[in-house]
Amino acid sequence: MRLNSTWQWSIICGLLLIALSQTAAQAQDYALPQPKSMTVDRSLSPADAAQMIRTARLFYAFWDTGNAEYASAAVDNDFRDNTLPEGRPQGLKGLLYASQTFRTAVPDLHCAIEDLLVSGDKVTARLLFTGPHKGEFMGHPATGKPVKFFAIDILRIRGGKIVEDWHLEDNLTLLKQLGVVSLKK
Repeated sequence: MRLNSTWQWSIICGLLLIALSQTAAQAQDYALPQPKSMTVDRSLSPADAAQMIRTARLFYAFWDTGNAEYASAAVDNDFRDNTLPEGRPQGLKGLLYASQTFRTAVPDLHCAIEDLLVSGDKVTARLLFTGPHKGEFMGHPATGKPVKFFAIDILRIRGGKIVEDWHLEDNLTLLKQLGVVSLKK
């Protein structure tokens, strides 16, 4: 086949760009945390379910890496944390603050998605956080010991972005591991 017109070249170049961009997007998605277990409401369209899953994976890639680009891609401008600790700002700013603050104590923090449940406009995740305690936390020096604690999130997603989060983590286990609290017998 001989290509001798500008429009034929334009079509081929356009198709090539589409193919390359899809490959780049697939490569990026491959780097996102994969849920170990996932349940999806069958009443959701495949496209809606896929979008919600990708949004959640972007959010947990942020917690896994500390990369703010993942958080920006996952949360809406009006994002609201419904279980916000005192002193932490709302929105993206609050998420970045929380990540940076905790990563001073556990710079190699890892976030694994143990379970992901997708239903209606919500994604519920059971998460496992791990990493070595290498920095000061709440006035307590680094122990060098590993930390391991679980958390549960309920994310409400609208238009491919997280608009609300309810987050609960096993703080007692975390604080014991960091040496902040001890339980006397």
